Amino acid sequence: MKELIKTIQGKTVHNIDEIQESIIAMVCAKNDLIPLEENKITDALNIHGEFLVLKLHYDDFEDELKNESIKYKISQSLSIIATYEDDTSSYAKIGDFIEYIYKNTDVKQNAIFGVKKVKKLSKYPITILFTGILPINQLKMTIGQKVYDLINSDDEYFKEKFKKYRDLVSEDINVPLLPLLPILDSTLGDFRIRLLDTLDGRVISEFDVCSKVTKDMVDIYLDKLSYVYRILADEKNCKGL
Repeated sequence: MKELIKTIQGKTVHNIDEIQESIIAMVCAKNDLIPLEENKITDALNIHGEFLVLKLHYDDFEDELKNESIKYKISQSLSIIATYEDDTSSYAKIGDFIEYIYKNTDVKQNAIFGVKKVKKLSKYPITILFTGILPINQLKMTIGQKVYDLINSDDEYFKEKFKKYRDLVSEDINVPLLPLLPILDSTLGDFRIRLLDTLDGRVISEFDVCSKVTKDMVDIYLDKLSYVYRILADEKNCKGL
């Protein structure tokens, strides 16, 4: 436990006691329903980048399906660790959260969990630790209607195409890029792309794609994004990390 405490304190500036208590409580012993060793948590905290601790109740799941706040935190984190409490009546609810997290993780991410057996659920029976949060993965993309319609016209095709581009750029800048989750913005032009920094709302880049863009011509848009990422990697000094 000493190594975990040392790691937490070394990466925490504010509310150290509260954060330390929350993270230590995530450890699930061997006799728990599903163990979660402290070294797994320590390893996740040692991934380069910031971390975030989120405490939830099972009743928050329906709100998540509407607001997708956890989904976007997942999209920014290289590692996601969750601990759930089970009072013998929470099995299905735990399954919903586990399935949701795994559904929204990429192959470049690590997602693990533990389950504690308890007599009574605490106020917040779910604790999720997001680690490896890098500035270059804290971006938000909004897109115009025509671009939105195009990339949603063939989900499997575009998922694979975007993955190949991310892999190429990740290898070039030596930083694992996580999937962006484009959001439709009806105030943008139909073929407009806007990239924002979620930390300060600053517009990183904004451009239009060809008005006749098709599945086969979407490389134009991806090439522009690749260029932006390479510039950001240099600006944020991410290379080689």
